[in-house]
Amino acid sequence: MSDGVFLFFGVKDTKSLDIVKSFTRTFRMPYMSPSTPVWTDNADTGFEIYVKPDYTYAIIDMILHFEWTGKIHYVYDSDEGLQHIQEVYSALREVMEHKLAGPTFNAKIIARRIYNVTHAHDELRQLDRMESDKEVQRFIVFDLSSEQAYRYILRQIPEVGMNKDGYHYLMATLDFAHLDMRRYLHGGVNITGFQLIDLQSPLLRKFIKDWNNDIDHKPPDDTRDPISGTTLTYEAALAVDAVSVITGALKGMVSSNPKIFQATFRRKEVYNYNETKGIPCHTTPPKPWMHGDDIMKHVKLLDFEGLTGRINFDNEGYRADYKLDVYTVGLDNGPSKIGSWTPKDRFVSSDFRNRTGNFIDRNQQHIVRITSLILPPFLMFAEPKDGKPHVGNARFEGYVASLAEEISKMHTFEYEIRLVKDKQYGAFDIKTKRWDGMVGELLYGEADIAIAPLTILYTREEVVDFTKPFMNFGISIMIKKPEILKPGVFSFMEPLEAKIWICIVVAYSTVSLVLFLIGRFSPFEWNNASAGPIDNQFGILNSLWFAMGALMLQGSDACPRSFSGRVIGTVWWFFVLIIISSYTANLAAFLTIERMNTPINGADDLAAQTEIKYGTMRSGSTFQFFNKSVRVPTYQRMFQFMESNPDVFVGSNQEGIERVRKSKGKYAFLLESPVNEYNNNKEPCDTIKVGNNLNSKGYGIATAKNSKYSDMMNMAVLLLMEDGTLPKLHRQWFKDRGVCSASDGDSSGKRELSLSNVAGIFYILVGGLAVAVIIASFEFLCTKTKFLEKTSYIKATETVTTLLSAASMERENGNIANDHSNNTINYNDRQESTFNYTSPPQCIGFEHFTQGQTEL
Repeated sequence: MSDGVFLFFGVKDTKSLDIVKSFTRTFRMPYMSPSTPVWTDNADTGFEIYVKPDYTYAIIDMILHFEWTGKIHYVYDSDEGLQHIQEVYSALREVMEHKLAGPTFNAKIIARRIYNVTHAHDELRQLDRMESDKEVQRFIVFDLSSEQAYRYILRQIPEVGMNKDGYHYLMATLDFAHLDMRRYLHGGVNITGFQLIDLQSPLLRKFIKDWNNDIDHKPPDDTRDPISGTTLTYEAALAVDAVSVITGALKGMVSSNPKIFQATFRRKEVYNYNETKGIPCHTTPPKPWMHGDDIMKHVKLLDFEGLTGRINFDNEGYRADYKLDVYTVGLDNGPSKIGSWTPKDRFVSSDFRNRTGNFIDRNQQHIVRITSLILPPFLMFAEPKDGKPHVGNARFEGYVASLAEEISKMHTFEYEIRLVKDKQYGAFDIKTKRWDGMVGELLYGEADIAIAPLTILYTREEVVDFTKPFMNFGISIMIKKPEILKPGVFSFMEPLEAKIWICIVVAYSTVSLVLFLIGRFSPFEWNNASAGPIDNQFGILNSLWFAMGALMLQGSDACPRSFSGRVIGTVWWFFVLIIISSYTANLAAFLTIERMNTPINGADDLAAQTEIKYGTMRSGSTFQFFNKSVRVPTYQRMFQFMESNPDVFVGSNQEGIERVRKSKGKYAFLLESPVNEYNNNKEPCDTIKVGNNLNSKGYGIATAKNSKYSDMMNMAVLLLMEDGTLPKLHRQWFKDRGVCSASDGDSSGKRELSLSNVAGIFYILVGGLAVAVIIASFEFLCTKTKFLEKTSYIKATETVTTLLSAASMERENGNIANDHSNNTINYNDRQESTFNYTSPPQCIGFEHFTQGQTEL
């Protein structure tokens, strides 16, 4: 440092670890190393940068993936290997304490150190003798310090006869693809290891090509060893990436500040803080390297693709986003890639293998355990045929059963559908610190796959793997179907609102009045024919009749003669045309549609009232949705209501549906939309879905974390979606089996009208007839009275005239007997009329005839 350096680059081990940390922390000097990372507390991390990724957790995940139970021999040859043992032991102990790998998983780590890797025959023979039972599987992890050490071990294993069936080796190497495995292809032994360099990387091929071209043009005195083909070791690749990190950091510093090193270099010497040459090691206090913090800052900002994969670092200087390919060698097979491991996703399998890592023989593969639960139409018990009960998978039918059958055909494996024991989907119990339901069975090794309406949730995704959604859905509201509103007696008036009807009446009256006034004041409306009197046909009654005839599209006998009257008629006819056309267009819909008066139309209506109670299942995704919807006031208010009324929660979907049917419209159930729509289409057809879905989620097939079935299930779902199988199954089990007709929906069109639709028209007709009869009766009575009065007047006049004439003639003939005492006149013995008088009559009128005195 006293000569002036920018950073250290070199290997280190546990012996030099404390010295390196002391220098880097004291002088703030970056130290870049391709050695194995040594994990320490964050407080002790100095300025170290590790290009080599840590693979301790990859070892742990492979042990869990292959389900190695019992004794696991851990063979190492360095202090770094001893550190790995401690981390593996701590991790497996935590797994077993919390039963994260299932209740049957139990592993015991036995450490064994080899001091001379070149002659390890005796140590290997001791491992072979430790298990006297030949049927016992032997699990051995080799964690060696160099790739050369692995080559020595692989050469000695066949020499002691340990390359046979029953042995399972995990090589903690990062260059597995370059190891010689030819002697392990026929003995039945299984070997697994890691590969840091992606052999298919275009960047690797370009680097090899450029390197070989450089070697071909090297000067005669160049002593570099040529690299041919793809034999580039991972140590060399790490060195190349380390140099790229250094140059990238320095370039980044210059890009951000072109003058950053202007005061650092003087006469080809490096100065610190423009004061001292190099970094003096004996000053008190020590002066740190002026660019140390900047170099570390720009190193941690780097993110690029290197020969060993993605190059970036976390805050402690460790590799972050790297990937290890997992390779295996088995009987007549290998080395072949079976998956990959990343710090984020852990181990992800890429093909179908058994617990030992070998390819599964299709004729000897074990039965896949599929867990599910009864929930029509996803899974139901099949009806017995011919009185014989079904056995095996034939006991079940439904969407899940059909989906499992399609997947098994695609990947050719046998399976068994089992019902989850506690009938739950899967939630974490805070009291027991365990997962229940189907998720718990996957975690604890009781099932291999969960095919059910299992919602993909963040909390579940943390402990199990989900496929792409095979069905999308949302939370919906189910209520009791309300009574259908029958059209009213005067429903034919509903196509136009009351305001329009009032305006039509006002327009009719106004047009009639204006037409009457024009008829009165316009000279062209008067008939000046000489044959008769002057006549105007547009009196008030005719005006009303003309306007009404046009309104009823019937016309009238009277037509306007004046131009102004015809203008009124034209605009009135046009007005009537538009009104009648609009009315007729809407009339059919209003008379043929029966609508329901739903008390609620969505979540907002539900949350704004308290008369109708609502609830969900006590556990599950719907409950969790409302519990965590703190950002939506409506959903938060709904959850608070449900919590304050715990009786609204139910134990299952079927219980909630039955409660809706028996509540007489006083309970609403919140459930997944597929289940809602299916039950609405089943007898007794008395429930409906209201409003839109509250959210959008998906059902996925679940497997254990890093399970060998994860990728298989995911690919199966994608293929079934692309070839149309999933939509076909949805239509088969959710729509085609419905029994409720389309008219049972919330609104439906009818093919014919009922009497209730047009009853009001008949009432108006009957009422009009009755009014007409009453008016006709009054007209008849009035006309009869006038007729009788006129007839009586005429007859009385004729009678009196006759009487007077007869009296005059009798007087002349002396035949009249005057009886002044009786004051009575008799005429030809005719007693039609008698009257009294006190003196000889001179003039007689009808005003002198009174009741009781004169009788006609």
